[in-house]
Amino acid sequence: MEVLSEHAVFIFIAELGIIILAARIFGEIAGRLGQPVIVGEVLAGIILGPSIFGKFLPEWRHTLFPETGPHPYLLQGISWLCVIFLLLITGLEIDFRASLRQGKQSIYISLLALIFSFSGVFLITPFLPDFLYPPDVNPTHINLMLSLALSVVAIPVIAKILFDLKILRSEVGLKVLTSGILSDVWGWSLLAVLIALIAQGNLTPLTVIKPLVTMVLYLGITLSVGQKAFDKFLDAIGYKEMTTTTILALVFALALINGALAHLLGIHVIFGAFIAGILAGESEKVTPYIRQWIQEFIFAVFAPIFFVLIGMQLQFDTITSWWPVILLLSVSSVSKIGGAYLGAVLGGLGRKNALAVACGLNTQGTMGIIVALIGYEMGILNEAMFSVIIVICIFTSLGVGPLLKWAIKGVRRPLAKYFDRDHVFFDVEGETKEEIIENLTKLMAKRKLISEPEKVQEAIWHREQTLSTAIGEGVAVPHARLDNLNAPVLCFFRLHSPVDFGSPDNKPVQLLFLELTDSNDDGMQLNLIAQVARFISSAENRNRLLNCTHEEEVHHILSFDETI
Repeated sequence: MEVLSEHAVFIFIAELGIIILAARIFGEIAGRLGQPVIVGEVLAGIILGPSIFGKFLPEWRHTLFPETGPHPYLLQGISWLCVIFLLLITGLEIDFRASLRQGKQSIYISLLALIFSFSGVFLITPFLPDFLYPPDVNPTHINLMLSLALSVVAIPVIAKILFDLKILRSEVGLKVLTSGILSDVWGWSLLAVLIALIAQGNLTPLTVIKPLVTMVLYLGITLSVGQKAFDKFLDAIGYKEMTTTTILALVFALALINGALAHLLGIHVIFGAFIAGILAGESEKVTPYIRQWIQEFIFAVFAPIFFVLIGMQLQFDTITSWWPVILLLSVSSVSKIGGAYLGAVLGGLGRKNALAVACGLNTQGTMGIIVALIGYEMGILNEAMFSVIIVICIFTSLGVGPLLKWAIKGVRRPLAKYFDRDHVFFDVEGETKEEIIENLTKLMAKRKLISEPEKVQEAIWHREQTLSTAIGEGVAVPHARLDNLNAPVLCFFRLHSPVDFGSPDNKPVQLLFLELTDSNDDGMQLNLIAQVARFISSAENRNRLLNCTHEEEVHHILSFDETI
């Protein structure tokens, strides 16, 4: 049996150390500049790759990153392990049932965004130059893989942008997330079918139907029978006594085993990991704390390695002309925004909110890079096409924040206009989220701020069941949209004792801002949530609200503070 030499092991360890260190440094720089971390990590890879390090210090690069022997295969194996775990946490972030509960709006948005962007890119492929097409590969296969890579949505990038803009828990933020989630489900399903079709070679009715049927059966069985089997397995081995590290190991094992099972069924291994993430995320036994622990571990180790390795594979010399990059970037962006906007309007969303949702979905980011890597590793995409896709993914990751900020800019309105002295409530009683919502609607009815407390309570609770409105640091922003509401209602509640609201940081909630807006008042809810969230993101401001002794103090702070 052949074994790795001591020198080969040394080089491999040194490679990983340099990669992780470079990723951390450039990722931190990107984050402090207000950019997605993956941009810095890919940039680190570009610097370590042939475009810069290999060009100016070729001998040093060959010593540290040799292209012969076992080293390329070791890095390739690590890269695929990173992809599997990235798809695992993508699945973990997906609340599939909650996304479906959003109804026709999210379904319309996700489907039309995917269809429009896929079709738009595919229709312009006949005009792309020959250097993007290797002569020994079917051009249709290349065009299909290119179209899909520029049609998927990067949930991690979107979530970070929404969080930074303080609208993650708003109606627009929820629509962007749920639509992006469904778009990824459609996209990854389409990728699995596309890979199976390409592997078959010739397109016949049987080669089209077989992977589709296999995919539907696999998805249905895994998310129904597989979900129950996973929960029973955890019960059988006594999950309550397990440490976090044990559950982490079980979730990782689930991703690997499910990926292997998917491969045996003719479905790509990464789709199995993606479904494993959804399966684990839907289990009540995998708590938000454990999910966050898994995500932080993968983002700290595996994600940086993957994105640096992607950057190291980029070879800008292969892009002999840059007009295809501009063309593909323009068409994919316009078609995706147009499709998402149309879907939002058809689903009944107001035009301003529809534009914000559409702009928020315009990033391929992580997911586009993974699709490009799969196409590259399968030999479908050449180095030039692979590099073009990565460049576009980076540009859309950089541009989605400013684009979304521009889309919501026009709906900002002064907070004081909708907040009065009798809208402040102290020492609200209740031991559960349900009791709190019931009691606060009764308090509002006593002050004649609302006329139908039961109806308001039902609307707030319906929204709360879709996704918790707790935003962390002991704060929640419950909200609802009601018919025939003459003016927005904004109230502040300070609870007598903190209550669990299912917060992403697991901290109980003591400060609540309740917002009621009219169903037809487009953009108002987003505006109010963004202003409130921006104010309470400061620990000093939260402490001011906690330490107020009179309701008049709260009214003065929220109505006249210049930081809102």
